[in-house]
Amino acid sequence: MKQPDAKRVAEFMRLLHAFQSVERVMYAPDLIRKENDVEHSYSLAMLCWYLNDALELKLNKNKLLEYSLTHDFVEVYAGDTYVFDHEGKKTKHRREEEARLRIASEFPEFKELHETIEKYESREDPEAVFVHAVDKLVPLITNYLQKGYTWKEMKVQREDLYKLKRETIKDQEPVRELLEQLIREIDPRWNEFFNV
Repeated sequence: MKQPDAKRVAEFMRLLHAFQSVERVMYAPDLIRKENDVEHSYSLAMLCWYLNDALELKLNKNKLLEYSLTHDFVEVYAGDTYVFDHEGKKTKHRREEEARLRIASEFPEFKELHETIEKYESREDPEAVFVHAVDKLVPLITNYLQKGYTWKEMKVQREDLYKLKRETIKDQEPVRELLEQLIREIDPRWNEFFNV
């Protein structure tokens, strides 16, 4: 066992605090402030764990939790890119890859973190594919609970939203079914969720 290094631990905690400072487009439940990446990652981890157990998917729970907690970790340096930010999406991959390399160079001793981020990004196993799909569903669930608060603010068109979500969640059956159920809930009273 190696000797602990308090300064290195403090440096990593500083990175975690920076991750907590990454503001997302979605609002927190109180609708007063935007949620941050730590809150989003924790919610995603818990939701994936819940779905895995409740739907008896038999996916590897540890992988689900690790992928969920690290899926947006590169945003600590790359920032969050809103799904309808077409200009930001042009540079998203480059910014996130530069951020991944920077984290790896700053914390080479945290090998499992770097491996987990790479495995998630490559979608090399069912757990990574599942977490990615649920991640795309989470904003829709949140907006459903908040009566489309962010959709209204960002002037999101429901047809564009439905199309995008169906494209990104198409290969993950239980998550796709949840998406379609939510759309069926929203659609009959869509004017409550979107600007008319």
